[in-house]
Amino acid sequence: MTETVSAVLVLDGTEAAVYAYGLVAARLTGAERSRALSAMSWHRSQRDSLRSRITALGSTPPAAAAAYTPPFPVTDASTARRLAALVEDRLAGQWAALAGATPAAKRTQDALTAAACAVRQVSWSGTAPVWNGAL
Repeated sequence: MTETVSAVLVLDGTEAAVYAYGLVAARLTGAERSRALSAMSWHRSQRDSLRSRITALGSTPPAAAAAYTPPFPVTDASTARRLAALVEDRLAGQWAALAGATPAAKRTQDALTAAACAVRQVSWSGTAPVWNGAL
């Protein structure tokens, strides 16, 4: 997969993450709500960087969807944490795939971004996924 195609896929996932964190933050309070809003802000920054990157690669970044449908109802703090963990898990994989399609000069940053998503996934879920090394 080319860097541009991979970047567009990550951009879509990142747009969905920004939306999801709005749902997550609405169901949390206190420090968890602050953490969700911080994650939303971080993903917005990643989104903006991806849009610039796609443009620099000679393509036009696609517009975000008007809304996204969560994979399950987000009705309380428990389901909000579950959604945050799922979003981060999916993005960790997408960023790792982008790192594999990226020239060496940018690969480290993409891998570090994947790692940041993986750490947030663990912080929301309380468990680390077992990866077999294959993407």
